[in-house]
Amino acid sequence: MKFIRKIVSALAIFGLIMALAACGSGGASNGNSGGKKVLTVSVDSSNAAYANFVNSIKGKFEKANNATVKIVKKPMFDQLTALSLDGPAGKAPDVMLAPYDRVGALGQQGQLLEVDKSILGFLNQKAQRQVQVGSKYYGVPLTIEALVLFYNKDLVKKAPTTFKDLELLAKDKRFAFPSEPGKNTGFLAKWTDFYYAYGLYAGYGGYVFGNNNANPKDIGLNNSGSIEAVTYATKWFQNVWPKGMQDVKASGNFVTNEFVKGKAGAVIDGPWQAAVYKQSKINYGVAKIPTLPNGKEYAPFAGGKAWVASAYTKDPSLAKKWLAYATNATNSYVFYQKSNEIPINPQAQDKVKNSSDVLSIAVISQYDSSIPMPSIPEMAEVWTTMEPAMFNAASGKKTPKQTLDDAVSTLHKTIAQKYKDK
Repeated sequence: MKFIRKIVSALAIFGLIMALAACGSGGASNGNSGGKKVLTVSVDSSNAAYANFVNSIKGKFEKANNATVKIVKKPMFDQLTALSLDGPAGKAPDVMLAPYDRVGALGQQGQLLEVDKSILGFLNQKAQRQVQVGSKYYGVPLTIEALVLFYNKDLVKKAPTTFKDLELLAKDKRFAFPSEPGKNTGFLAKWTDFYYAYGLYAGYGGYVFGNNNANPKDIGLNNSGSIEAVTYATKWFQNVWPKGMQDVKASGNFVTNEFVKGKAGAVIDGPWQAAVYKQSKINYGVAKIPTLPNGKEYAPFAGGKAWVASAYTKDPSLAKKWLAYATNATNSYVFYQKSNEIPINPQAQDKVKNSSDVLSIAVISQYDSSIPMPSIPEMAEVWTTMEPAMFNAASGKKTPKQTLDDAVSTLHKTIAQKYKDK
């Protein structure tokens, strides 16, 4: 009897251990809610609009797929960074949002679920490139973002349409900078930041990497177009703008402060600045960035976010269904209504174009001439290497050709060293 009791006790303990293990096992989509599949959706905890969006659309998805959608709130970048550890541990969500410039690296690292190109059939080639790495696709694009021109409607009655207009604005005595005679703040742009300056490079024929930003061995940031772009920018820094515009770290704050104080007529900035300007009660207008002196379009980076799925999801099929569902025309427009982030879905975007939302309409117009940001890991080296480049030229420390030749030479060496296994 003692022997039998020992066996029973052992079996009971074993059963308890297995039960506890089952309860504690991680892994999204591995749960069970009344016999239903569970899809874990991570949303940025810093923006309540994201959770509100998921809550507003999840009902139909749950019903159609006999599933339960579970929302997890976490800072977006923390979630993406944690994916490499949370995934193997079974703690990663099934799906989440990711900025386009993070999708490529995460995909190449094996952190994201690859999707078939057919799921992107509603998008044009440019939009598809936002989640493309080589011949593979990771996620479905949701929103767009691009730099635009803000102008003070009380000081500038009509939106400038060419850089010639901006040059005239910079001669207007109303915008003279008192502490530096001869300097003017009529038009300002944070060109010491490569993200802001890239539209200038691209407009003159410069580029980051060749083959649609897929070939890191071909760098076009010191070609004749790039040199012409920096040469033009240098004239603004040396002949027009106050010394503070050369400050790599503080020039952004300088631009914002001058505009909100009514001392700048027009500035190039991102749509996220609209909230700051609105709070400052500036009567601002928004427009596409004026055409360059060479007659070409200013071509900034095309940004935005995509829905992506974790490579560790236990139910890839359900995760892919969410990607398609959350980005369809109806839900993309709902996301816009909740978050004010502009949809990439063409049908949803058409509805925005027909609205009175001048900011979004300007971004959509600018996005047409924008260029998808390189999604390959080597892009990380571009940000750090190009940061001091504009200052070196603007300050007169080096000629535009010198500064770009040196920067690109450094880029080639750094990329060859860090990515030699590729």
